[in-house]
Amino acid sequence: MGGLFNWLLGAGFAPHGFCLLWRPELMAAHVGSDAVIALAYFAIPFGIYWFVRRRTDLDAAHRRLAVMFAAFIGACGLTHVMGIVTLWEPAYGLQAIIKVWTAAVSLLTALALPSILPQLVKLPSPRALQEANARLQAEIKAHRHTLRELEVARVGLSQKVAEQTRDLNLEKARFETALDGSNITVFEQDESLVYTWVFNPLMGLGVEDMLGRSEVDIMPAEPASHIQAVKREALAAGLRQRTEFSVERPSGTLWFDLKVEPTTLRDGRRGVRCVSADITAQKAHQAHLEVILRELNHRSKNLLAMVQSIVHQTARGMDVPTSFMTRVSERLRALAQAHDALVARNWEAADLRDVIEGQLRHVLDLAPGRVVLCGEHIEIAPDAAHYVGLAVHELGSNASKYGALSGAAGRVEIGWGVAPDASGHPALKLSWRERDGPKVVAGGREGFGRTILEKLVPKAMRGRSQLTFAPDGVAWTLEAPLSAA
Repeated sequence: MGGLFNWLLGAGFAPHGFCLLWRPELMAAHVGSDAVIALAYFAIPFGIYWFVRRRTDLDAAHRRLAVMFAAFIGACGLTHVMGIVTLWEPAYGLQAIIKVWTAAVSLLTALALPSILPQLVKLPSPRALQEANARLQAEIKAHRHTLRELEVARVGLSQKVAEQTRDLNLEKARFETALDGSNITVFEQDESLVYTWVFNPLMGLGVEDMLGRSEVDIMPAEPASHIQAVKREALAAGLRQRTEFSVERPSGTLWFDLKVEPTTLRDGRRGVRCVSADITAQKAHQAHLEVILRELNHRSKNLLAMVQSIVHQTARGMDVPTSFMTRVSERLRALAQAHDALVARNWEAADLRDVIEGQLRHVLDLAPGRVVLCGEHIEIAPDAAHYVGLAVHELGSNASKYGALSGAAGRVEIGWGVAPDASGHPALKLSWRERDGPKVVAGGREGFGRTILEKLVPKAMRGRSQLTFAPDGVAWTLEAPLSAA
């Protein structure tokens, strides 16, 4: 151990200053220069350390190179410190070890440079960074107007989105206010008819009772099957469908009006959007009205029968001809037949064919095939039904007694339809034509029947009529505005 210590401290050797003869100027030059070089070398590693600490973007290779340079330069500084020490102390062994260590670090640093230098070359220089920064500033300046336009567009778009959001929230609030507590349910179902969204459920159900389920899960089998068939038809045809259905509940029968419309759900799948309204009250009201109408018809017929009885009783004591009484009774029965046609349509309108067939029922039964009816489906108002019924009754009665239906070969053609009148407005046109009957002789007394056909009916329907007596049969036409009929 003592030998190693003596070797490090240079026992037996003279200090370097002895070689310089301890001349002050030489000693000062060596000490001063080595001290300045050593301080400079020691400052450089601290600078590298400061740089690496602040450049957090450096990769591992750059950091290793910085450490190697710091070690190399620090070792060089130590060699100059030992140069000062050996002027007075012959520690040449320690100086040799430090120089060997400095040589090793220098060699490793030199060997690492070829692999690291290409990466260092790629690092942009300050001038290149300044040029890139200048180009970037120029581009920003050139696109500043575009950026302002984009900002204006962004602000405008944000305002529109905000306005649309407010509008949607307002519409949603209105929708909820309108349907809350009403008898209307709005819902959506996917293609497999599973509920995906429900608002204001009915029949005592909650939203959670319907979502994820279908009609089969919440309704009796019969209405559920009918409803799903209608919805599948809407999906298949891509068209809106409408139906009514009923559901039996402990409290009674519930009726619903259902509208089904194909749609695309929020997630892009096909489905249906439906509106179901509880019409139980309307159905009950409708049934009540039907009872009232039947009762009204019954009482009207009783009233007509009473009128007929009063006429008969009055005529009995006044020596009135029997033919007069017969005609009055037939006309009263014609009014009763018109009542039947109106009751069949709840007094809203009457089918023109039903009115005509009702007045000619006895003729159609006695002479099948000899009365031809041809016309489209037309519904006429209650007043028009009465007047048309009276006119057809008069024509049918005359044809049975004196005209085409009084013999075995005659026939009657009755036609009707809608066509423009002289002014181009839609009008109801009705014609009666007798053929192959007894020869008609024009003239004669103008009775009440002609008054009905030529004056009463056209005036009541704001139209015009024409009665002609052709040799082979009577012909009568009526033209009336469709609004009046």
